Parts: sequence; C-alpha cells; structure tokens
Amino acid sequence: MPDLTALETVEGPVTHVRDSDTIQVAGTPIRFGSLDSADRDTKEGQAATARMRELVSGQPLTLSCALKGRSSHDRKIGSCRLPDGEDLAGIMIREGYCGRFW
Repeated sequence: MPDLTALETVEGPVTHVRDSDTIQVAGTPIRFGSLDSADRDTKEGQAATARMRELVSGQPLTLSCALKGRSSHDRKIGSCRLPDGEDLAGIMIREGYCGRFW
C-alpha cells in the first residue's frame, strides 16, 4: 500500500546498508526519518546495523519506499516496507535496536 503523504516512491533491491537508519534502494540512499539510532562506531550502532543487514540481505527482495521530499546530506528522507508490508523502521523500534525520532 503506498504512503499517501509520499512525494516520490522508489522500488527495487537493497543495494547497500550504510548503517541502521540508512540503506540504498535501487541505488538511492534513504534515511529513515522516524529512527533515532546509535552511531555506527558504537557497540549499539554496530548491533543495529547488523540487524538491518539481516532484515534486508540474503534474499531476493524488493522494497517499496516512500520519500517525503526532504534530504539529509546525500540521502532522501523516507520510510521503506518489506514485501509483506511491514515497515523496516517499525521493526527496528519494536525490537529495541533504535528509538523513535520525534
């Protein structure tokens, strides 16, 4: 189901996991706007990045991502869903790897 507030959508395979709150989908860097994550050079950040890799790697996977029109450095701000419709940021928050960014 598309995000009705999205200005743009990207669909495709995950081409890179930068850290727990930034992945590349079809070559587009996407920062999950709703996540507050530990820096990747910390123990907590490394664990969260590893979990994100587990969620998106090792399987043929196409994500649907809704972009909000904002950018952070070279990244688009948005959210991404797995093929089953589950929100990646929601999984990371529910499992305790990241907090919610307000």
